[in-house]
Amino acid sequence: MTNIHLTWADLGTTFDGPHATPQRVNEGPYFLNISSLNSGRLDLEKSDHVTPEEFAKWTRRVTPQKDDLLFSYETRLGEAALMPDGIEACLGRRMALLRPNREIVNPRFLLYFYLSPAFRQLIEQNTIHGATVNRIGLSTMGNWSLSIPPIDEQGKIAEVLGALDDKIATNNKIALTIEALGSARFRQLGLDTEPSNDYVLLGEYFDLNPRRNLKSDNPTIIDMQALPTTSPMIEQWNTGVRKGGARFTNGDTLIARITPCLENRKTAFVDFLRDGEVGIGSTEFIVLRSKNDLPLGLSYFMAISERFRDFAIQNLVGTSGRQRVSAADLARHTLTPAGSSEVRAFGEWADRSLQYLGSLREENRSLATTRDTLLPHLMSGKLRVKEVESLVESVV
Repeated sequence: MTNIHLTWADLGTTFDGPHATPQRVNEGPYFLNISSLNSGRLDLEKSDHVTPEEFAKWTRRVTPQKDDLLFSYETRLGEAALMPDGIEACLGRRMALLRPNREIVNPRFLLYFYLSPAFRQLIEQNTIHGATVNRIGLSTMGNWSLSIPPIDEQGKIAEVLGALDDKIATNNKIALTIEALGSARFRQLGLDTEPSNDYVLLGEYFDLNPRRNLKSDNPTIIDMQALPTTSPMIEQWNTGVRKGGARFTNGDTLIARITPCLENRKTAFVDFLRDGEVGIGSTEFIVLRSKNDLPLGLSYFMAISERFRDFAIQNLVGTSGRQRVSAADLARHTLTPAGSSEVRAFGEWADRSLQYLGSLREENRSLATTRDTLLPHLMSGKLRVKEVESLVESVV
């Protein structure tokens, strides 16, 4: 196979986003920002919105369309994603896109090519190091020299790597479906409905910030950004030394107590610690744990229930933009008593479901590792597609 030598400009047309920030709102077209780029995927949960009037203003130069390559030209260099179909969005600050020439480059191959170690090295060679941020010079990027395989080989590489990403996406959809089902079943349980007569306080079923005396010389550290917004599963953690912060173990649910993290539903179920291991999180976490020998998974669906979250948001106190809810305030949340057998049955279902979601997360981590291992070898030609097809088929 003989590669084609060309420049970045040969791949398509590059557009950059506005050099300002519009007024943002809670609904409307998406305003794509650099935090929306997440390991080759576009995470719209981390994107803001603009009004239709602002959208018209910010799309005068270009409107992102399906299969445009979105990338950051400042700060988070090397991050990229393909624009999905059916999404109304405008480019945010520090964002650019390449509209690919499909006669030259396969869009999905282009994404993998951009994420490859070789292209990241090219970015590093051309990075302009500023006093505050590092950036790519878009005016000179078009002259970057590249080498890519012929278009038919690009399609084969994109197909084999894409199969791994498609399996990850399928697992994510399954996870969202299971969580939605769990939320519906929790509402049917009636525990977190508005009490009409009798009621119990949250503490009847749950402990808040339990077992603060847990100690570990090498705890697992969870930072605020690691808490997901649309899934119960934490995907990133590390070990280290931290003196302060909320302590937790497997079966605990972590709730962000600071706005806007609370409003964005940053909540997660802990299931990844080894036996006897302790986790330490931010001081901005509240730990919720099922008590009285109730199934542990009950706490997670309690934490994401609409009424509980509304109560937490209504009890935020402090200065604007940095308001917090306290564990003491959450303890005042009222619940409608539910039959113990019904509560336990739901909790057992929740435990099984969360265990399965944890297995999906671990499968996704393995799939991503396989993809990232194959990526540089396929891009460099050290491995041929035929040599890895059987491996990919065995894991998807």
